[in-house]
Amino acid sequence: MPSLREYILAINDGSDVIIPGRESKLWGIIKMHLDLIPQDYVPIPVSGQEGCIRVAIFRVHRWQYSKSGKRTMVVDTLFRNHLTEAGQRAVADYLMHSFKHTFRSYMTGALSNNPKLSIHDAIYNFCELYRISMDTITYEMLRKDWFRFRKRIPDGFVVPIENKDF
Repeated sequence: MPSLREYILAINDGSDVIIPGRESKLWGIIKMHLDLIPQDYVPIPVSGQEGCIRVAIFRVHRWQYSKSGKRTMVVDTLFRNHLTEAGQRAVADYLMHSFKHTFRSYMTGALSNNPKLSIHDAIYNFCELYRISMDTITYEMLRKDWFRFRKRIPDGFVVPIENKDF
C-alpha cells in the first residue's frame, strides 16, 4: 500500500529501511518468520525496489523452542535471514496497525483539542503532517475508518503504543 510506505518514510526520517528494536514486537514477528534462503530466490538490489520497505536484521544466534516442531532449534540470522511470505504479511499487518493507531490517535487529539476543527480538515492535516499524498489514499477511506472507530469506541480513548518500536 503506497500510503503505508509514505507513512513509514515520514516517521523514519525519509529512510525506507526500518531498524527494529531488539526487544520490540516487530523484531519478534520477524524472528518468528525467518527461514533459509530458498533455492529460487533472486536477490533484491541493495538500493531496494520501488514501493518496498526494507527491514534490517540483527545478527542473532539463539536457541529457540519451536512449538510446531516440538523441538529446540538454533535461530541464527547468518543462515535464517529470509522473511517468508507469511512473515511479510505479518510485518505489513503490524505496520498497518501502527498506521491506523497513529491516525486514530491524531484524530482523537486534534478534534478533542480544537472543537472548531472539522473532520475534513483534520484528515487533510494528518496527511500533510505525515506526507501522505491523496493520490495514494482517499479522503473517503480515512473518513470511513474514523467513523467506524468512533462507532466502536465512542469516547475516543486510544491505548498508546510505542511508534518507535521499529
